[in-house]
Amino acid sequence: MIDHPPFALFIRGSKVDAFAVSDQLGFETGMEALAVSLFEDGPETMHVQALFETQAQAEACLDGLKFPSDMESFITQLPDEDWISKSQAGLPPVKAGRFWLYGTHDADNIPSNVPFPIEINAGLAFGTGHHGTTKGCLLIFDKLLESGFKPKRVLDLGCGAGVLAIAAAKALQQDILATDIDQDAVDVTLQNALANNVSEFVKSYQADGFDSPELKGQRFDLIFANILAKPLMGLAPDIAHALAPDGKVILSGILNEQAEMVSDAFTKKGLEVSPQPSLSGWTSLLGQKP
Repeated sequence: MIDHPPFALFIRGSKVDAFAVSDQLGFETGMEALAVSLFEDGPETMHVQALFETQAQAEACLDGLKFPSDMESFITQLPDEDWISKSQAGLPPVKAGRFWLYGTHDADNIPSNVPFPIEINAGLAFGTGHHGTTKGCLLIFDKLLESGFKPKRVLDLGCGAGVLAIAAAKALQQDILATDIDQDAVDVTLQNALANNVSEFVKSYQADGFDSPELKGQRFDLIFANILAKPLMGLAPDIAHALAPDGKVILSGILNEQAEMVSDAFTKKGLEVSPQPSLSGWTSLLGQKP
């Protein structure tokens, strides 16, 4: 832990642009960010916050980012206080069906009737469950479980912090494969699986696409794909091919206005796609292979 308040880089703009910047901050710059967070701050806008040990690190990161000129950006040192506790306390628990996502600061406040509590703290990898995309995936998964769906082979594609893989491991008590293009995400997923007592089930690997050794030739009964609209559309042929007959895919990271074109991309590959209720401007889709 550093002995002084960190320097925060803030970048604010449209949801699409902010999400793209958050991907760069988390996975592409190589900078040693202490934490990266993405927040909705209006109907159409979001802001990204990345914390660094030094101002020089924050400035170097900002110089390396690519984003539209109309996005606001600035660097400031946070107040001299327990900023880690403050940051974590700013993330309230999230209920998504039978799943309850919480930070360590809320470990003593888990309702007794929650079947699957999941401890996730803000950090370098994305997907704490406090964003509508992750929550949307969990709600769809919860409904599938409620209907009696019991997938034997499950993939969390682009796992981030591993929330979806951990949720599946807790609910199904079986091996879950989690992959991401970034090694940081893989490491965080494995750490979170250990913290949630499902490390025996969650197998996480760095993999760039379905041609990687970990994914090539495999078929899955359920695929979580909480990424972004454009990458999802590009992956549509591979995802459809990787689904077993009657397999399902939960697609997320999709703005409401992008839902139709993402749905079309998967429908053209032979899947039956149904949109789910929107959460804070984000739509999740459920696709099924005949």
